[in-house]
Amino acid sequence: MFLPRSVKVKRTDDDDKSCTAKKNKLSSGGSLLEETTDFPDCKSVRTETSASRCNLNEVVQEHTEPVAGDLGVANTNLGKGNQNTDEDSSSEEPVKSFSKSQRWAEPGEPVCIVCGRYGEYICDKTDEDVCSLECKAKHLLQSQEKEKKLKSDQLTKAESQAEIHLLNTPYFYKDHSFILGLRDEQIENLKLQLGIAAQGQQVPRPIVEFEHCGFPETLNHNLKNSGYEVPTPIQMQMIPVGLLGRDIVASADTGSGKTAAFLLPVIMKVLKETETPSALILAPTRELAIQIERQAKELMAGLPNMRTALLVGGLPLPPQLHRLKQSVKVIIATPGRLIEILKQSSVQLHGIKIVVVDEDKKLFKPPVLVFVDCKLGADLLSDAVHKITGLQCTAMHSEKSQVERTDILQGLLQEKYEVIVSTGVLGRGLDLVNVKLVVNFDMPSSMDEYVHQVGRAGRLGHSGTAITFINNNSKKLFWDVVKRVKPTGTILPPQLLNSPYLHDQKRREQQRLKQLQNSLVTGDNIMDIIRKHDKNNSQR
Repeated sequence: MFLPRSVKVKRTDDDDKSCTAKKNKLSSGGSLLEETTDFPDCKSVRTETSASRCNLNEVVQEHTEPVAGDLGVANTNLGKGNQNTDEDSSSEEPVKSFSKSQRWAEPGEPVCIVCGRYGEYICDKTDEDVCSLECKAKHLLQSQEKEKKLKSDQLTKAESQAEIHLLNTPYFYKDHSFILGLRDEQIENLKLQLGIAAQGQQVPRPIVEFEHCGFPETLNHNLKNSGYEVPTPIQMQMIPVGLLGRDIVASADTGSGKTAAFLLPVIMKVLKETETPSALILAPTRELAIQIERQAKELMAGLPNMRTALLVGGLPLPPQLHRLKQSVKVIIATPGRLIEILKQSSVQLHGIKIVVVDEDKKLFKPPVLVFVDCKLGADLLSDAVHKITGLQCTAMHSEKSQVERTDILQGLLQEKYEVIVSTGVLGRGLDLVNVKLVVNFDMPSSMDEYVHQVGRAGRLGHSGTAITFINNNSKKLFWDVVKRVKPTGTILPPQLLNSPYLHDQKRREQQRLKQLQNSLVTGDNIMDIIRKHDKNNSQR
Protein backbone atom coordinates (compact mmCIF):
# COMPACT_ATOMS: atom_id res chain seq x y z
CA MET A 1 0.00 0.00 0.00
CA PHE A 2 2.13 2.94 1.29
CA LEU A 3 4.50 3.54 4.20
CA PRO A 4 4.95 6.23 6.84
CA ARG A 5 7.60 8.68 5.85
CA SER A 6 9.74 7.74 8.95
CA VAL A 7 10.30 4.14 7.73
CA LYS A 8 9.97 4.49 3.92
CA VAL A 9 12.77 2.66 2.11
CA LYS A 10 13.72 2.41 -1.50
CA ARG A 11 14.77 -0.99 -2.78
CA THR A 12 17.56 -1.30 -5.32
CA ASP A 13 17.10 -3.12 -8.60
CA ASP A 14 19.72 -5.73 -7.64
CA ASP A 15 18.69 -9.06 -6.17
CA ASP A 16 21.44 -8.93 -3.53
CA LYS A 17 18.75 -8.59 -0.81
CA SER A 18 20.09 -5.33 0.50
CA CYS A 19 17.95 -2.29 1.31
CA THR A 20 18.77 1.39 1.71
CA ALA A 21 16.76 3.66 3.92
CA LYS A 22 15.14 6.50 1.93
CA LYS A 23 16.02 10.09 2.81
CA ASN A 24 13.48 11.31 5.34
CA LYS A 25 11.86 14.69 5.81
CA LEU A 26 11.17 15.80 9.35
CA SER A 27 7.68 16.89 10.31
CA SER A 28 8.97 19.63 12.61
CA GLY A 29 10.48 21.61 9.78
CA GLY A 30 14.04 21.18 11.20
CA SER A 31 17.13 19.49 9.74
CA LEU A 32 16.94 16.57 7.33
CA LEU A 33 18.16 13.15 8.35
CA GLU A 34 20.44 12.43 5.39
CA GLU A 35 22.40 9.46 6.76
CA THR A 36 21.71 6.25 4.82
CA THR A 37 22.53 2.85 6.12
CA ASP A 38 22.73 -0.44 4.22
CA PHE A 39 20.93 -3.36 5.79
CA PRO A 40 21.75 -6.85 4.54
CA ASP A 41 19.14 -9.56 4.12
CA CYS A 42 16.05 -7.36 4.59
CA LYS A 43 12.75 -9.16 4.12
CA SER A 44 10.42 -6.26 4.79
CA VAL A 45 10.39 -2.71 6.02
CA ARG A 46 9.34 -3.77 9.53
CA THR A 47 12.05 -6.42 9.74
CA GLU A 48 14.58 -3.91 8.48
CA THR A 49 13.67 -1.42 11.18
CA SER A 50 13.82 -4.04 13.93
CA ALA A 51 17.07 -5.63 12.79
CA SER A 52 18.96 -2.38 12.46
CA ARG A 53 17.59 -0.51 15.44
CA CYS A 54 21.04 -0.08 17.01
CA ASN A 55 22.51 1.44 13.89
CA LEU A 56 19.60 3.82 13.53
CA ASN A 57 19.90 4.75 17.19
CA GLU A 58 23.56 5.56 16.70
CA VAL A 59 22.80 7.71 13.69
CA VAL A 60 20.12 9.65 15.51
CA GLN A 61 22.31 10.10 18.58
CA GLU A 62 25.07 11.56 16.46
CA HIS A 63 22.68 14.29 15.35
CA THR A 64 20.88 14.75 18.64
CA GLU A 65 23.19 17.17 20.29
CA PRO A 66 23.17 19.94 17.59
CA VAL A 67 19.42 19.77 17.14
CA ALA A 68 18.21 18.22 20.35
CA GLY A 69 15.01 20.23 20.45
CA ASP A 70 14.09 19.36 16.90
CA LEU A 71 14.78 15.65 17.07
CA GLY A 72 13.35 14.87 20.50
CA VAL A 73 10.47 12.86 19.07
CA ALA A 74 12.78 10.80 16.88
CA ASN A 75 15.07 10.05 19.85
CA THR A 76 12.16 8.87 21.94
CA ASN A 77 10.73 6.60 19.23
CA LEU A 78 14.03 5.04 18.41
CA GLY A 79 14.80 4.59 22.09
CA LYS A 80 11.68 2.57 22.53
CA GLY A 81 12.73 0.52 19.57
CA ASN A 82 15.96 -0.41 21.39
CA GLN A 83 14.03 -1.68 24.37
CA ASN A 84 11.36 -3.75 22.63
CA THR A 85 10.61 -4.12 18.91
CA ASP A 86 7.10 -5.45 19.42
CA GLU A 87 6.29 -2.55 21.69
CA ASP A 88 7.52 -0.14 18.98
CA SER A 89 5.33 -1.65 16.28
CA SER A 90 2.28 -1.63 18.51
CA SER A 91 2.81 2.03 19.37
CA GLU A 92 2.74 3.16 15.70
CA GLU A 93 -0.16 5.42 14.83
CA PRO A 94 -2.74 3.85 12.48
CA VAL A 95 -2.70 5.09 8.89
CA LYS A 96 -5.22 7.89 8.47
CA SER A 97 -8.18 6.86 6.37
CA PHE A 98 -9.62 10.25 5.39
CA SER A 99 -7.97 13.49 4.43
CA LYS A 100 -10.12 15.50 6.87
CA SER A 101 -8.40 13.72 9.77
CA GLN A 102 -4.97 14.95 8.60
CA ARG A 103 -3.61 18.34 9.62
CA TRP A 104 -2.53 21.03 7.22
CA ALA A 105 1.14 21.15 6.24
CA GLU A 106 3.48 23.60 7.88
CA PRO A 107 5.99 25.61 5.79
CA GLY A 108 8.71 23.30 4.52
CA GLU A 109 6.72 20.10 5.17
CA PRO A 110 5.71 17.71 2.36
CA VAL A 111 2.30 18.45 0.86
CA CYS A 112 -0.33 15.91 -0.25
CA ILE A 113 -0.50 15.86 -4.05
CA VAL A 114 -4.31 15.58 -3.94
CA CYS A 115 -5.66 17.85 -1.20
CA GLY A 116 -2.67 19.93 -0.06
CA ARG A 117 -2.65 18.69 3.57
CA TYR A 118 0.40 17.29 5.34
CA GLY A 119 1.94 14.55 3.18
CA GLU A 120 2.69 12.16 6.00
CA TYR A 121 2.96 9.13 3.72
CA ILE A 122 4.56 8.24 0.41
CA CYS A 123 2.56 6.26 -2.16
CA ASP A 124 4.35 2.99 -2.88
CA LYS A 125 3.10 3.05 -6.51
CA THR A 126 4.16 6.53 -7.57
CA ASP A 127 6.44 7.82 -4.76
CA GLU A 128 4.21 10.90 -4.41
CA ASP A 129 3.31 12.50 -1.07
CA VAL A 130 -0.19 11.68 0.22
CA CYS A 131 -1.98 12.37 3.50
CA SER A 132 -4.39 9.43 3.81
CA LEU A 133 -5.86 6.30 2.26
CA GLU A 134 -8.58 8.42 0.68
CA CYS A 135 -6.12 10.67 -1.13
CA LYS A 136 -3.99 7.72 -2.19
CA ALA A 137 -7.02 6.12 -3.84
CA LYS A 138 -7.88 9.39 -5.57
CA HIS A 139 -4.27 9.85 -6.66
CA LEU A 140 -4.08 6.36 -8.17
CA LEU A 141 -7.36 6.90 -10.04
CA GLN A 142 -6.07 10.19 -11.40
CA SER A 143 -2.84 8.51 -12.47
CA GLN A 144 -4.74 5.76 -14.24
CA GLU A 145 -6.95 8.30 -16.04
CA LYS A 146 -3.89 10.26 -17.14
CA GLU A 147 -2.27 7.09 -18.47
CA LYS A 148 -5.44 6.11 -20.32
CA LYS A 149 -5.81 9.60 -21.76
CA LEU A 150 -2.17 9.62 -22.85
CA LYS A 151 -2.55 6.23 -24.53
CA SER A 152 -5.85 7.32 -26.11
CA ASP A 153 -4.28 10.53 -27.41
CA GLN A 154 -1.36 8.61 -28.83
CA LEU A 155 -3.73 6.10 -30.45
CA THR A 156 -5.96 8.88 -31.80
CA LYS A 157 -2.93 10.69 -33.17
CA ALA A 158 -1.70 7.53 -34.85
CA GLU A 159 -5.16 6.83 -36.30
CA SER A 160 -5.46 10.45 -37.43
CA GLN A 161 -2.11 10.28 -39.18
CA ALA A 162 -3.11 7.01 -40.83
CA GLU A 163 -6.48 8.53 -41.82
CA ILE A 164 -4.80 11.60 -43.32
CA HIS A 165 -2.41 9.38 -45.22
CA LEU A 166 -5.30 7.29 -46.52
CA LEU A 167 -7.32 10.36 -47.52
CA ASN A 168 -4.35 11.84 -49.35
CA THR A 169 -3.62 8.59 -51.17
CA PRO A 170 -5.48 7.93 -54.44
CA TYR A 171 -8.14 5.26 -53.91
CA PHE A 172 -8.26 2.23 -56.18
CA TYR A 173 -10.60 -0.64 -55.43
CA LYS A 174 -9.25 -4.15 -55.60
CA ASP A 175 -10.70 -7.43 -54.40
CA HIS A 176 -9.94 -8.25 -50.78
CA SER A 177 -7.65 -11.21 -50.10
CA PHE A 178 -10.55 -13.07 -48.47
CA ILE A 179 -12.69 -12.64 -51.59
CA LEU A 180 -9.82 -13.68 -53.84
CA GLY A 181 -9.37 -16.81 -51.73
CA LEU A 182 -12.88 -18.05 -52.54
CA ARG A 183 -13.35 -20.49 -55.40
CA ASP A 184 -15.57 -19.63 -58.37
CA GLU A 185 -18.16 -22.21 -57.36
CA GLN A 186 -18.33 -20.69 -53.86
CA ILE A 187 -19.00 -17.24 -55.35
CA GLU A 188 -21.71 -18.60 -57.65
CA ASN A 189 -23.33 -20.48 -54.77
CA LEU A 190 -23.28 -17.29 -52.68
CA LYS A 191 -24.97 -15.32 -55.46
CA LEU A 192 -27.55 -18.05 -55.92
CA GLN A 193 -28.43 -18.14 -52.22
CA LEU A 194 -28.72 -14.35 -51.97
CA GLY A 195 -30.61 -13.90 -55.24
CA ILE A 196 -27.86 -11.80 -56.87
CA ALA A 197 -28.00 -11.73 -60.67
CA ALA A 198 -25.37 -9.69 -62.53
CA GLN A 199 -24.78 -9.26 -66.24
CA GLY A 200 -21.83 -7.60 -67.96
CA GLN A 201 -18.16 -8.09 -68.75
CA GLN A 202 -15.65 -8.74 -65.97
CA VAL A 203 -18.14 -8.13 -63.17
CA PRO A 204 -16.21 -7.99 -59.87
CA ARG A 205 -16.93 -10.45 -57.11
CA PRO A 206 -19.40 -9.34 -54.41
CA ILE A 207 -18.05 -8.24 -51.04
CA VAL A 208 -19.08 -9.96 -47.82
CA GLU A 209 -18.18 -7.19 -45.34
CA PHE A 210 -17.80 -3.42 -45.67
CA GLU A 211 -14.18 -3.75 -44.46
CA HIS A 212 -13.38 -5.52 -47.75
CA CYS A 213 -13.72 -2.17 -49.54
CA GLY A 214 -10.80 -0.44 -47.81
CA PHE A 215 -12.86 2.59 -46.76
CA PRO A 216 -11.37 5.26 -44.44
CA GLU A 217 -11.91 4.50 -40.77
CA THR A 218 -14.22 7.50 -40.42
CA LEU A 219 -16.53 6.12 -43.11
CA ASN A 220 -16.51 2.66 -41.51
CA HIS A 221 -17.43 4.29 -38.19
CA ASN A 222 -20.29 6.22 -39.83
CA LEU A 223 -21.60 3.00 -41.38
CA LYS A 224 -21.80 1.34 -37.98
CA ASN A 225 -23.42 4.39 -36.40
CA SER A 226 -26.04 4.37 -39.17
CA GLY A 227 -26.89 0.73 -38.46
CA TYR A 228 -25.06 -0.86 -41.40
CA GLU A 229 -23.49 -3.94 -39.82
CA VAL A 230 -23.25 -6.16 -42.89
CA PRO A 231 -24.00 -5.34 -46.54
CA THR A 232 -27.31 -6.35 -48.11
CA PRO A 233 -27.27 -8.34 -51.37
CA ILE A 234 -27.68 -5.23 -53.57
CA GLN A 235 -24.84 -3.56 -51.64
CA MET A 236 -22.59 -6.62 -51.86
CA GLN A 237 -22.62 -6.57 -55.66
CA MET A 238 -23.27 -2.92 -56.50
CA ILE A 239 -20.62 -1.28 -54.28
CA PRO A 240 -17.54 -2.95 -55.84
CA VAL A 241 -18.88 -2.27 -59.34
CA GLY A 242 -19.46 1.38 -58.44
CA LEU A 243 -16.03 1.72 -56.81
CA LEU A 244 -14.46 0.57 -60.08
CA GLY A 245 -16.22 3.45 -61.88
CA ARG A 246 -18.38 1.18 -64.02
CA ASP A 247 -21.83 2.17 -65.33
CA ILE A 248 -24.60 0.38 -63.43
CA VAL A 249 -28.29 -0.27 -63.83
CA ALA A 250 -29.47 -1.79 -60.55
CA SER A 251 -32.88 -3.02 -59.45
CA ALA A 252 -33.97 -4.18 -56.00
CA ASP A 253 -37.00 -4.09 -53.73
CA THR A 254 -37.86 -1.10 -51.57
CA GLY A 255 -35.90 -1.15 -48.30
CA SER A 256 -33.11 -3.31 -49.71
CA GLY A 257 -30.40 -0.69 -49.17
CA LYS A 258 -30.10 0.79 -52.67
CA THR A 259 -29.43 4.30 -51.33
CA ALA A 260 -26.29 3.31 -49.42
CA ALA A 261 -25.28 1.10 -52.35
CA PHE A 262 -24.87 4.15 -54.62
CA LEU A 263 -23.91 6.70 -51.92
CA LEU A 264 -20.73 4.85 -50.89
CA PRO A 265 -19.21 4.84 -54.42
CA VAL A 266 -20.27 8.49 -54.79
CA ILE A 267 -18.48 9.45 -51.56
CA MET A 268 -15.27 7.65 -52.48
CA LYS A 269 -15.35 9.12 -55.99
CA VAL A 270 -15.63 12.76 -54.91
CA LEU A 271 -13.65 12.55 -51.65
CA LYS A 272 -10.41 13.73 -53.25
CA GLU A 273 -11.96 15.87 -55.98
CA THR A 274 -11.16 19.58 -55.76
CA GLU A 275 -13.64 20.77 -58.38
CA THR A 276 -17.18 21.39 -57.14
CA PRO A 277 -19.82 20.15 -57.60
CA SER A 278 -18.47 16.67 -58.39
CA ALA A 279 -21.56 14.44 -58.08
CA LEU A 280 -25.24 14.73 -59.06
CA ILE A 281 -28.04 12.59 -57.64
CA LEU A 282 -31.51 12.95 -59.21
CA ALA A 283 -34.67 11.80 -57.45
CA PRO A 284 -38.27 11.99 -58.75
CA THR A 285 -39.84 13.47 -55.61
CA ARG A 286 -38.95 15.98 -52.93
CA GLU A 287 -39.53 13.43 -50.17
CA LEU A 288 -37.10 10.93 -51.69
CA ALA A 289 -34.47 13.63 -52.27
CA ILE A 290 -34.72 14.72 -48.62
CA GLN A 291 -34.29 11.11 -47.51
CA ILE A 292 -31.22 10.65 -49.72
CA GLU A 293 -29.57 13.82 -48.40
CA ARG A 294 -30.20 12.77 -44.80
CA GLN A 295 -28.45 9.43 -45.37
CA ALA A 296 -25.64 11.14 -47.28
CA LYS A 297 -24.94 13.49 -44.37
CA GLU A 298 -24.84 10.56 -41.94
CA LEU A 299 -22.25 8.74 -44.04
CA MET A 300 -20.17 11.88 -44.78
CA ALA A 301 -19.91 13.04 -41.15
CA GLY A 302 -16.30 13.83 -40.26
CA LEU A 303 -14.96 13.52 -43.82
CA PRO A 304 -13.13 16.67 -45.00
CA ASN A 305 -14.87 19.14 -47.32
CA MET A 306 -17.90 16.93 -47.93
CA ARG A 307 -20.96 19.17 -48.35
CA THR A 308 -24.33 18.57 -49.97
CA ALA A 309 -26.93 20.82 -51.58
CA LEU A 310 -30.63 19.91 -51.71
CA LEU A 311 -32.40 21.38 -54.75
CA VAL A 312 -36.11 20.53 -54.66
CA GLY A 313 -39.39 22.22 -55.48
CA GLY A 314 -41.84 23.26 -52.79
CA LEU A 315 -39.05 24.90 -50.76
CA PRO A 316 -37.76 28.50 -51.09
CA LEU A 317 -35.29 28.95 -53.94
CA PRO A 318 -32.92 31.66 -52.52
CA PRO A 319 -31.50 29.46 -49.70
CA GLN A 320 -30.80 26.71 -52.23
CA LEU A 321 -28.96 29.14 -54.52
CA HIS A 322 -26.95 30.38 -51.53
CA ARG A 323 -26.06 26.80 -50.61
CA LEU A 324 -24.67 26.18 -54.10
CA LYS A 325 -22.08 28.90 -53.48
CA GLN A 326 -20.62 27.03 -50.49
CA SER A 327 -18.36 24.68 -52.54
CA VAL A 328 -20.67 21.69 -52.27
CA LYS A 329 -19.41 18.32 -53.50
CA VAL A 330 -22.74 16.53 -54.01
CA ILE A 331 -25.99 17.93 -55.47
CA ILE A 332 -29.21 16.06 -54.66
CA ALA A 333 -32.06 17.41 -56.77
CA THR A 334 -35.42 16.85 -58.37
CA PRO A 335 -35.43 17.40 -62.16
CA GLY A 336 -37.85 20.34 -62.18
CA ARG A 337 -35.95 22.48 -59.66
CA LEU A 338 -32.58 21.60 -61.24
CA ILE A 339 -33.82 22.71 -64.69
CA GLU A 340 -35.12 25.95 -63.16
CA ILE A 341 -31.71 26.68 -61.61
CA LEU A 342 -29.83 25.73 -64.77
CA LYS A 343 -31.93 28.20 -66.77
CA GLN A 344 -30.79 30.92 -64.38
CA SER A 345 -27.14 29.87 -64.91
CA SER A 346 -26.82 29.57 -61.13
CA VAL A 347 -24.86 26.32 -61.25
CA GLN A 348 -22.30 24.76 -63.59
CA LEU A 349 -22.24 20.99 -64.01
CA HIS A 350 -19.10 20.63 -66.15
CA GLY A 351 -17.17 19.26 -63.15
CA ILE A 352 -19.58 16.39 -62.46
CA LYS A 353 -17.72 13.06 -62.26
CA ILE A 354 -20.57 10.73 -61.27
CA VAL A 355 -24.36 10.83 -61.81
CA VAL A 356 -27.06 8.79 -60.07
CA VAL A 357 -30.66 8.62 -61.28
CA ASP A 358 -32.77 7.10 -58.51
CA GLU A 359 -36.23 5.63 -59.42
CA ASP A 360 -37.63 8.50 -62.74
CA LYS A 361 -39.62 5.57 -64.32
CA LYS A 362 -41.46 4.47 -61.12
CA LEU A 363 -43.22 7.81 -60.78
CA PHE A 364 -44.38 7.98 -64.37
CA LYS A 365 -46.90 5.16 -64.72
CA PRO A 366 -48.97 5.58 -67.88
CA PRO A 367 -51.73 6.12 -68.57
CA VAL A 368 -51.73 9.44 -66.67
CA LEU A 369 -54.96 11.40 -66.21
CA VAL A 370 -54.51 15.19 -65.95
CA PHE A 371 -57.41 17.42 -64.85
CA VAL A 372 -57.77 21.10 -65.83
CA ASP A 373 -60.63 23.54 -65.22
CA CYS A 374 -61.50 24.57 -68.82
CA LYS A 375 -61.78 23.16 -72.33
CA LEU A 376 -59.22 25.53 -73.85
CA GLY A 377 -56.74 24.59 -71.14
CA ALA A 378 -57.21 20.90 -71.96
CA ASP A 379 -56.45 21.43 -75.65
CA LEU A 380 -53.44 23.69 -75.05
CA LEU A 381 -51.86 21.48 -72.38
CA SER A 382 -52.43 18.31 -74.44
CA ASP A 383 -50.65 19.82 -77.45
CA ALA A 384 -47.77 21.11 -75.28
CA VAL A 385 -47.19 17.72 -73.60
CA HIS A 386 -47.11 15.95 -76.97
CA LYS A 387 -44.71 18.47 -78.53
CA ILE A 388 -42.28 18.64 -75.61
CA THR A 389 -42.22 15.01 -74.45
CA GLY A 390 -43.33 13.12 -77.53
CA LEU A 391 -45.85 11.15 -75.47
CA GLN A 392 -49.13 9.99 -76.99
CA CYS A 393 -51.53 12.58 -75.57
CA THR A 394 -55.10 13.71 -76.22
CA ALA A 395 -57.69 16.09 -74.73
CA MET A 396 -61.10 15.18 -73.33
CA HIS A 397 -63.91 17.70 -72.67
CA SER A 398 -67.61 18.42 -73.30
CA GLU A 399 -67.11 19.75 -76.84
CA LYS A 400 -65.90 16.37 -78.02
CA SER A 401 -68.54 14.35 -79.86
CA GLN A 402 -69.84 11.14 -78.40
CA VAL A 403 -67.90 9.14 -80.99
CA GLU A 404 -64.66 10.96 -80.03
CA ARG A 405 -65.34 10.39 -76.36
CA THR A 406 -65.92 6.67 -76.91
CA ASP A 407 -62.68 6.36 -78.93
CA ILE A 408 -60.72 8.18 -76.24
CA LEU A 409 -62.08 5.93 -73.48
CA GLN A 410 -61.30 2.80 -75.50
CA GLY A 411 -57.79 4.13 -76.21
CA LEU A 412 -57.33 4.77 -72.48
CA LEU A 413 -58.35 1.24 -71.53
CA GLN A 414 -56.23 -0.26 -74.32
CA GLU A 415 -53.24 1.90 -73.29
CA LYS A 416 -53.18 3.67 -76.65
CA TYR A 417 -52.74 7.02 -74.90
CA GLU A 418 -50.03 7.68 -72.32
CA VAL A 419 -51.51 11.01 -71.15
CA ILE A 420 -55.12 12.27 -71.25
CA VAL A 421 -55.83 15.90 -70.36
CA SER A 422 -59.46 16.26 -69.31
CA THR A 423 -61.93 18.61 -67.72
CA GLY A 424 -64.22 17.31 -64.99
CA VAL A 425 -66.11 15.04 -67.40
CA LEU A 426 -63.87 12.10 -66.43
CA GLY A 427 -63.99 12.94 -62.73
CA ARG A 428 -67.11 10.96 -61.86
CA GLY A 429 -68.79 7.65 -62.51
CA LEU A 430 -65.98 5.82 -64.37
CA ASP A 431 -63.83 2.99 -63.00
CA LEU A 432 -60.55 3.62 -64.83
CA VAL A 433 -58.77 0.63 -63.32
CA ASN A 434 -55.51 1.01 -65.28
CA VAL A 435 -54.95 4.65 -64.23
CA LYS A 436 -52.16 4.76 -61.63
CA LEU A 437 -51.40 8.49 -61.63
CA VAL A 438 -53.74 11.49 -61.46
CA VAL A 439 -52.50 15.08 -61.76
CA ASN A 440 -54.74 17.99 -60.76
CA PHE A 441 -53.09 20.66 -62.90
CA ASP A 442 -55.84 23.04 -61.78
CA MET A 443 -57.20 22.64 -58.28
CA PRO A 444 -60.95 21.81 -58.35
CA SER A 445 -63.36 24.46 -57.10
CA SER A 446 -64.74 22.25 -54.30
CA MET A 447 -63.50 19.53 -52.02
CA ASP A 448 -66.23 17.22 -53.31
CA GLU A 449 -64.87 17.55 -56.85
CA TYR A 450 -61.30 17.13 -55.54
CA VAL A 451 -62.16 13.85 -53.83
CA HIS A 452 -63.78 12.47 -56.98
CA GLN A 453 -60.84 13.43 -59.22
CA VAL A 454 -58.05 12.03 -57.05
CA GLY A 455 -60.19 8.94 -56.64
CA ARG A 456 -59.67 8.09 -60.31
CA ALA A 457 -56.27 6.64 -59.33
CA GLY A 458 -56.10 3.37 -57.44
CA ARG A 459 -59.59 2.05 -58.12
CA LEU A 460 -60.93 -1.31 -56.89
CA GLY A 461 -58.20 -1.88 -54.31
CA HIS A 462 -55.28 -0.90 -56.54
CA SER A 463 -52.66 1.60 -55.35
CA GLY A 464 -52.24 4.97 -57.06
CA THR A 465 -50.74 8.44 -56.77
CA ALA A 466 -52.40 11.86 -56.98
CA ILE A 467 -50.47 15.12 -57.48
CA THR A 468 -52.23 18.46 -57.03
CA PHE A 469 -51.01 21.95 -57.91
CA ILE A 470 -52.52 24.62 -55.71
CA ASN A 471 -52.13 28.41 -55.52
CA ASN A 472 -53.89 31.40 -53.99
CA ASN A 473 -56.74 31.07 -56.47
CA SER A 474 -57.87 28.17 -54.30
CA LYS A 475 -57.07 29.81 -50.94
CA LYS A 476 -60.56 29.15 -49.55
CA LEU A 477 -59.79 25.42 -49.70
CA PHE A 478 -56.34 25.47 -48.03
CA TRP A 479 -57.45 24.20 -44.63
CA ASP A 480 -59.77 21.57 -46.12
CA VAL A 481 -56.95 20.23 -48.34
CA VAL A 482 -54.55 20.02 -45.38
CA LYS A 483 -57.10 18.14 -43.28
CA ARG A 484 -57.70 15.72 -46.14
CA VAL A 485 -54.08 15.08 -47.16
CA LYS A 486 -52.08 15.30 -43.92
CA PRO A 487 -53.40 12.04 -42.37
CA THR A 488 -51.98 10.12 -45.36
CA GLY A 489 -48.42 11.02 -44.26
CA THR A 490 -47.74 13.21 -47.28
CA ILE A 491 -45.21 16.02 -46.71
CA LEU A 492 -47.03 19.27 -47.46
CA PRO A 493 -45.28 22.38 -48.87
CA PRO A 494 -44.26 24.90 -46.17
CA GLN A 495 -45.81 27.70 -48.25
CA LEU A 496 -49.18 26.03 -47.79
CA LEU A 497 -48.72 25.25 -44.10
CA ASN A 498 -47.53 28.79 -43.36
CA SER A 499 -50.22 30.53 -45.39
CA PRO A 500 -52.17 33.19 -43.42
CA TYR A 501 -55.32 32.08 -45.25
CA LEU A 502 -54.92 28.57 -43.84
CA HIS A 503 -54.40 29.83 -40.28
CA ASP A 504 -57.40 32.12 -40.54
CA GLN A 505 -59.60 29.25 -41.74
CA LYS A 506 -58.31 27.01 -38.96
CA ARG A 507 -59.02 29.67 -36.33
CA ARG A 508 -62.56 30.22 -37.60
CA GLU A 509 -63.28 26.51 -37.57
CA GLN A 510 -62.08 26.21 -34.00
CA GLN A 511 -64.34 29.09 -32.98
CA ARG A 512 -67.34 27.43 -34.66
CA LEU A 513 -66.60 24.17 -32.88
CA LYS A 514 -66.34 25.97 -29.57
CA GLN A 515 -69.66 27.72 -30.10
CA LEU A 516 -71.26 24.44 -31.09
CA GLN A 517 -70.00 22.77 -27.94
CA ASN A 518 -71.36 25.63 -25.82
CA SER A 519 -74.79 25.31 -27.40
CA LEU A 520 -75.10 21.62 -26.55
CA VAL A 521 -76.97 20.72 -23.32
CA THR A 522 -74.91 18.43 -21.09
CA GLY A 523 -74.84 17.57 -17.44
CA ASP A 524 -71.96 19.99 -16.93
CA ASN A 525 -73.63 23.07 -18.39
CA ILE A 526 -77.36 22.50 -17.87
CA MET A 527 -77.51 24.66 -14.73
CA ASP A 528 -75.63 27.49 -16.46
CA ILE A 529 -78.13 27.38 -19.33
CA ILE A 530 -81.10 27.51 -16.92
CA ARG A 531 -79.59 30.47 -15.03
CA LYS A 532 -78.91 32.30 -18.29
CA HIS A 533 -82.48 31.63 -19.46
CA ASP A 534 -83.96 32.90 -16.16
CA LYS A 535 -81.78 36.01 -16.29
CA ASN A 536 -82.94 36.85 -19.81
CA ASN A 537 -86.61 36.42 -18.80
CA SER A 538 -86.21 38.62 -15.75
CA GLN A 539 -84.66 41.40 -17.84
CA ARG A 540 -87.63 41.34 -20.19
